[in-house]
Amino acid sequence: MMTPNMQGIIMAIGKSRNVYDMCGPEAGFFKAIKTEYARLLKLAQEDPPPETDYRLQHAVVYFIQSQAPKKIIERTLLEQFADRNLSFDERCRNIMKVAQAKLEMIKPDEVNMEEYMRWHKEYKSFRDTTMYILIGLELFQNKSYVEALLYLIFGYQFNKELLSRGLYRGHDEELISHYRRECLLKLNEKAAVMFESGEVEEVCNGLTLMNELLVPCLPMLLIDEMEEKDIIAVEDMRNRWCSYLGQEME
Repeated sequence: MMTPNMQGIIMAIGKSRNVYDMCGPEAGFFKAIKTEYARLLKLAQEDPPPETDYRLQHAVVYFIQSQAPKKIIERTLLEQFADRNLSFDERCRNIMKVAQAKLEMIKPDEVNMEEYMRWHKEYKSFRDTTMYILIGLELFQNKSYVEALLYLIFGYQFNKELLSRGLYRGHDEELISHYRRECLLKLNEKAAVMFESGEVEEVCNGLTLMNELLVPCLPMLLIDEMEEKDIIAVEDMRNRWCSYLGQEME
């Protein structure tokens, strides 16, 4: 299946056909790359719904919104045009060869490769974090709360690290926090019902769920103590189990 990046590049090359035919591959390349950059810049300036997050489809959109250095954006786009998979026809192959030649001409002092790799590493982290969050939300919707909690806990933390570098480098923190908290509350309710059943096996299972999953996760909700709803939820859970066990929970 063709990636959104490749689709965009092929469309841009198609739009450069007249220039290519009249002036040759290099002129066609410049026309195509300018066309594709203009398209990605427009996408970066839009405000689409979460289900249509252009950052996930295009690294360049992520870099533009995150205010990456121009040289990083230019090299990223150039590498996409130099992709060896761009061999669908003669025009694509010739433009690909021009892009490859342009890459080879870039001097070491023109683009800081360490910085370039850092930006691409961050973009990979953004995509990985998105995967954690989406899996967690899907598991939550399927009522697989034990599995969902771990994905939402880690997804929230990774996302918070991304957002600390810039507003457009992660996802809606409040939304993830909501599902993380709801997941924890549902598991707490499940553990409480087990404990209240009075049956030895159920009581043991409830205590195991509390000790091995709920208690270790509670500090994650209180790291920065900025979300009042998280603090209230933790206090409610703590007080409930204190009343059950008749002792203070540290």
